[in-house]
Amino acid sequence: MKKIIILIAILSILQSCNIHEQYTRTEVDKYTHTIKDTTERHYYANSPRNKEDGVVNPSSRDIYKTVRVTQYDSITIRKYPNFIRLGLFESVGIFGGDASNAIGGGIFGLHIDPTKGLDPSYRGSEAKSFLTGGIYRVGVFEKRLRWFEDSKNWTYGFTAMELIMPDAHLENALLSFANFNVTKRYYFKTDIPYFALGHRFGIGAFPSQYGKLEGFAELGSLSGLNLRLYVGLAQGINRETSTLIENNEFATETTYPTVFYGGLGVSYFDFINIVPETYRVWEDMEHSAWRIGLAEASVFRTNSETSYFEGDNPIIQGFAFKFLTSNISIPQIDERLYVGTSLINLMYLGGTSMGLGIMPLRVGWFQQIMKDELFIDPFIEYNYFPSRFYNIGAKLSLIFPPLPKHTLNLVAGYASGNAIGALAVNEFGNNDFFDGFREFGNFYFGFQIGLYEKLFQSKDLKHNK
Repeated sequence: MKKIIILIAILSILQSCNIHEQYTRTEVDKYTHTIKDTTERHYYANSPRNKEDGVVNPSSRDIYKTVRVTQYDSITIRKYPNFIRLGLFESVGIFGGDASNAIGGGIFGLHIDPTKGLDPSYRGSEAKSFLTGGIYRVGVFEKRLRWFEDSKNWTYGFTAMELIMPDAHLENALLSFANFNVTKRYYFKTDIPYFALGHRFGIGAFPSQYGKLEGFAELGSLSGLNLRLYVGLAQGINRETSTLIENNEFATETTYPTVFYGGLGVSYFDFINIVPETYRVWEDMEHSAWRIGLAEASVFRTNSETSYFEGDNPIIQGFAFKFLTSNISIPQIDERLYVGTSLINLMYLGGTSMGLGIMPLRVGWFQQIMKDELFIDPFIEYNYFPSRFYNIGAKLSLIFPPLPKHTLNLVAGYASGNAIGALAVNEFGNNDFFDGFREFGNFYFGFQIGLYEKLFQSKDLKHNK
């Protein structure tokens, strides 16, 4: 079951990477230019002298005319976004399940203790919780739906994977791949970030069969970040051959879940367009962030005495990985100042130095050094769950023309904190997931590549348009 979910998630990520190629409407205009050039050449021969008898001699002027016609074709290509919503990941913390078996995901459904969340026998927290479960969506696509005499703001689309999990009982969950949705929005704010109310009808067919009705309030998108408030009802069936039942130690027969839910959600790499934006070419789109990227992968040299890699004093002692990053400009103070976050931040700095952050908070200063090419980005980052640590550093970023969709970076800084943070510990004072990792503080220097990462300039930001 977990392998199938991971495979679908990876395929959805790869499918969503090339937005311009796969979710773009292309218009091609072909013109034929005709240039007509006429040249006249006047030639005067010597003429006899006019006499004074009143007779005018005929002129000896000759006129030579040349006409040239040149034709050539000209092609103009314009590319427009061809979607209303294109999202990579959404998570919602919901109520509606068994309060005594909550998954413990918190307000957005993301802050789950990894020690328990990765245990297939986990049946929830013993402490009662109001937010009992979560909704998780990967690969969301919506396109304009023109019906009801072209009624405004209707969309239809698909979600690569949707998991509605009211609590830690898998038999009560509903899971679907490639489910179909029809959505209606009512906009109250039509400048970025947009605000809308809406309702949605959805159908899931495999492995669970279900239908859902939900209403929502939506704020976004701001560089791919959105907030949504949901209330809804989902009802369906999990057959005994379903993956949710087949490998379930606590249920062996067909179940008929009915889930009334509500909660607050957040989405990453989730872009919303209003209809007028679908008639604006990609180059003229408005942006709010200095940096937005799918992933960042780093290798480090640190001051740790040991390394993850074998050998005596290896050059590479640590590594880091960030997933779904966005740094949003704050022009009300200074456009170079930004606040940002990532979905996941993992840092290993050698030895027992490791930290994992979900939705860390970041503040930094984005400065252009060389036009179109070189940027520096000092920052302070705080990771509060599941590890608790801070990271102070700077990043030198280069846009390398042969790799236009990626960035090359040098990073340096200092990270310090506690790997376990506020997670539960066993009788030995350790956490099973972070076994052997505790307090740390390390300097680091290394190389980083930003995968499908875009750096914007001042002229690209919406307040300068």
